[in-house]
Amino acid sequence: MNEIPVIIREGNPKDAAERGDKHHPVYFFNEQKAIQNAFERVELGVYLRSLTIIGEDAKEIRKGLFRDYTIIEAAGGVVVNQEKQILMIYRHSMWDLPKGKLDAGEQPKAAAVREVEEETGIGNLKVVRKLLKTYHTYFAADNQRVLKRTHWYLMEHKGKGKLKPQQEEGIEAALWIDEAMLPTKMDRTYGTIRDVMDKALLMLHPL
Repeated sequence: MNEIPVIIREGNPKDAAERGDKHHPVYFFNEQKAIQNAFERVELGVYLRSLTIIGEDAKEIRKGLFRDYTIIEAAGGVVVNQEKQILMIYRHSMWDLPKGKLDAGEQPKAAAVREVEEETGIGNLKVVRKLLKTYHTYFAADNQRVLKRTHWYLMEHKGKGKLKPQQEEGIEAALWIDEAMLPTKMDRTYGTIRDVMDKALLMLHPL
């Protein structure tokens, strides 16, 4: 939310010993008014490092938090080529991964492949496995709160096709990035993209 991580943690409020600090506030799920106020402050850009909400049932917390949002489903991919490079795009002065909204009736995996193909111009993609889901919020044009749930997949590309960024979607460049250069790109990306990349690198280089 506005680049601030919202952490949902299961636990009994009576047993929670720490309340965080002003930069890492912690709320119990029954503190609805305080949580709403915290969300509004984050949306206005008040400085926080994280926001944690504790309750006995994580699903109930998510259900309660998502109630005021219109949910949009999206999908994207972390693509690795034969040289072990990772495909990234450059859009709106930020490094990003190819992703986009699901079409009506479309399954997330199919949408992820389609979006990679459309945004970068390559084919010959093989989905290796699902990585994770990310959630981020924003305001739509009508000031409606939107929560985008993005399904991420690890993919392989064995072709030699030329990259062609989808300029009509504001993509200025699509490039294969060496792993050694990823830290410089992560300095100019979104928090959810860093989470996705961390997960992908753990899959590619298991401990």
